[in-house]
Amino acid sequence: MLSMGGFIAHPVVLTVLAVVAVVGCTATVWAILRSPTKADTDAIAQQIKDLESKVTLGPEYLDGLPAAVNQKLRAAYQEARLLQLEGYEAQSREKHEEAIDRFTRALALAENDSQRAALHILRGNSHSLISQYNGAQADYEEALRLADRISAAPDAAQIRSAALGNLGLVCERRGELEKAEEHLKHGLEIDRAIGDRLGEAGKLCNLGAVYSDRADLGKAEEHHRLSLKICRDIRNQAGEAENLGDLGIIYRLHGDLEKAEEYHNHALSIEEQVGNPRGQANQLVNLGGVHLERGELNKAADHFERALKIYKEAGNRLGESWSLDNLGLVYRGRGEFDKAEEYHKQGLDLDREIGNRLGEAASLNNLGLVYRCRGDLDDAEDCHNKALDIHREVGDRLGEANALGNLAVIYHLRGDLESAQEYHRRALHLHMQVGNRLGEANDLTELGLVYTDRGDVEQAREHLESAQTIYQQIGAGDEGPEIVRRALERIEEQERQQREGGEEEQPEG
Repeated sequence: MLSMGGFIAHPVVLTVLAVVAVVGCTATVWAILRSPTKADTDAIAQQIKDLESKVTLGPEYLDGLPAAVNQKLRAAYQEARLLQLEGYEAQSREKHEEAIDRFTRALALAENDSQRAALHILRGNSHSLISQYNGAQADYEEALRLADRISAAPDAAQIRSAALGNLGLVCERRGELEKAEEHLKHGLEIDRAIGDRLGEAGKLCNLGAVYSDRADLGKAEEHHRLSLKICRDIRNQAGEAENLGDLGIIYRLHGDLEKAEEYHNHALSIEEQVGNPRGQANQLVNLGGVHLERGELNKAADHFERALKIYKEAGNRLGESWSLDNLGLVYRGRGEFDKAEEYHKQGLDLDREIGNRLGEAASLNNLGLVYRCRGDLDDAEDCHNKALDIHREVGDRLGEANALGNLAVIYHLRGDLESAQEYHRRALHLHMQVGNRLGEANDLTELGLVYTDRGDVEQAREHLESAQTIYQQIGAGDEGPEIVRRALERIEEQERQQREGGEEEQPEG
């Protein structure tokens, strides 16, 4: 049976979220309640500049806020922006919530619609980084409304592009892939029209992520390669490494682990060259995933532990939780279920502490898989149901489909074939809605196995052959196609035995 859980790749969507990835840097946050001096604002401006020099993809729309004439507005913006950048690095829920509060205060001081739009985009990014997608969507839509109101202004196009790109990422995180594609394509058109090559590269990279979610790996690869070319043309090494890492993930999904390892190593070498610890840790996690898939558990553990050390030193608690969760997978692979449970629970505690709802759901799903391996089906069901609630709460339809699939497997193992069939069908419907063809194929495979156990050979064959066709079309790795192959062979053997038994029972003529 297929497990809807497992290796957690570094979510590259976050690192191209129109604000993006910055590496560890401590900074002093100045209270805006006292009157700021020019030395205060100059010092914070330099700290912001230092942090923003380490971005990956996706320009941040800031308009004239850094140099606003209104000293109070400039100070309010600077404090909020600094909190956001520090919060992004550490993924500290408290700092993002503080940043949201400061951006809200700055909005009250804004003097024109351009400034208001910039602040809504910035506040929306902090909402998005702690999975508050409703708040993020409201801010980005308000920025779009303001852009329409000042459509004749020279910066209106930049505002629209930034807001559309970020709306696309919110939709991607919710599993609303058609809307995500629409917003990103619209933003891409604007970037190309105004000659914003960095923005163009960011939108192409994010479209690649959308197509990866759909398991349309050909389109995903095409868009990442287009983005990669632009990054190389404009000498954006951070973006180059980002796309190389994403291409490595695509090769891993294709089952080409050798090529995946090559691309992740290339990305890692660039991150080391530019001195980006966060990027290095991300690629170490991805390399660990390659080794995990090969069954090279010691090598996988080594890469996850190296990444964990870097994340801890940088104060990146989100990266720390990913590494802990992936180490849990190593121990599960070794059959050390107590250790696996311990690591997944550590990751889960961190996710809850920093408000990472999607990470919490992933940890719960992985805990559920540990309990399933032990035969503790009640505990497994409880974990998958909790994960399902979170996915529904944040509007993540892909995650909802995977949790439903995991619950269906639990029912199948209990022998409750009717419930297993119902849950797999609900998961299949969701995967088809969002266009995730790999998920669709996995659900068809599981339904084929359920029908096989129910003795409905005709339905079993139909579902398994449909899954087989999709696996071939998308160039899926070995696990799903191999399960289908064995299941179809089992059906053929059963039919052969039935034919032979029937021939033997025929009376002599």
